[in-house]
Amino acid sequence: MKKSPAKIFLALAVALTLLWFSANFSYGAHLDGAAYRMYASYGNDVLLPFGLYFGLCALDNFIPMLRSWKRKVTLAFVIPFALEWMQPLWQRGIGLDVSSADHLGLGTAFDPLDFLAYALGVFGAALTERKIFARLPFWS
Repeated sequence: MKKSPAKIFLALAVALTLLWFSANFSYGAHLDGAAYRMYASYGNDVLLPFGLYFGLCALDNFIPMLRSWKRKVTLAFVIPFALEWMQPLWQRGIGLDVSSADHLGLGTAFDPLDFLAYALGVFGAALTERKIFARLPFWS
């Protein structure tokens, strides 16, 4: 399969923009009340798996295993799922200590609703790729 520089660029642009946005958007800048609480609790849990999916799209020309959208969905969900599942371990002092886990951005507060947010982000990304980006001539 021919490598498409435009596809790689667009996929990386989406992934890196979402990473930048999640790292730099001030939670309280434009939101308050319930919207603030929802974004502060689950915003990054939706955005980061969405971006991870598109990061995997940028790699699918180089790693044939990633060409299937189902495999990208699986990886983009399993990685944050595993990190969330390990958070109670940091709280108990097993593995990394809490300050190290927090410093690495792994979080320290286990929330089972994060799994739903990960699923929304990943399936939203797959839907975006398959219904919108697939129409672009260079995407396939």
